[in-house]
Amino acid sequence: MKHLFFVFASLVPLAFAQGSDLQKGDSYYEFRAENSQHNAADNKNVKEAIKHYALALKNSSEREEAAWKLLRAYYFQGCFSMPIAKEREAFFKKAKNEGRSFWKEFPDNPQIAYWYSVNLALWAVEAGPLIAWYDGSLGETKKVAQMLLAMEAKDDKISAARGSQILGRAHQKIPHVKFVLNWVKRDSAEFYYKKSMNLNPDDLATRLFLAEYYKETGKIKEAQTLRAPALKLKPRPEEYLEDERNLTRIRELF
Repeated sequence: MKHLFFVFASLVPLAFAQGSDLQKGDSYYEFRAENSQHNAADNKNVKEAIKHYALALKNSSEREEAAWKLLRAYYFQGCFSMPIAKEREAFFKKAKNEGRSFWKEFPDNPQIAYWYSVNLALWAVEAGPLIAWYDGSLGETKKVAQMLLAMEAKDDKISAARGSQILGRAHQKIPHVKFVLNWVKRDSAEFYYKKSMNLNPDDLATRLFLAEYYKETGKIKEAQTLRAPALKLKPRPEEYLEDERNLTRIRELF
């Protein structure tokens, strides 16, 4: 058994060393949760993934795929291996600026649009809603969401669910400002969250957001009904830290 383990362990570095930069990035990203503790990741592997995805951008045949995977890796590093708030704000600002550029370059790619919006939203949380409004990020969030919602007509339910989730979160968290942000209506959050869950019932983040919305609006029974199934779930190995954080937050609602 020890001999077999040694052989396997010796093959892992070879797997990282082989292939294109895009493939190397994928290999490191797969191990992003390695050595994690208390829902925080060692940033060694995700930083390597980011390095290789950035290199893959130089290859025209890999650039589009590398772009969204780079944005996804930025999200993971900022959320799970960067505890200092000031560092996160600067980091997510870089990520959302790059994401904006990628989306202009590939306006029809739903993965780029989605991960751009994720980093944009995370930057807005750190920077504050007023700065985000001056930056034009709130209006950009709406555009991304509408683009993703339109993917339902192409039978891309995951992208459409993500667009609905983004709009639900926007209506829940962005303050309504007359003549400036008059499209934001808090009561609309429930509609978009439910639509997102119908399209992709396995998304734990949408379940969490809707449960939080119900609790905030005094619909305790509805929140508890959403929470109950989560008490029996375990994080998926391939999304361990992401699921663990969402499940913990759902369980701690009450």
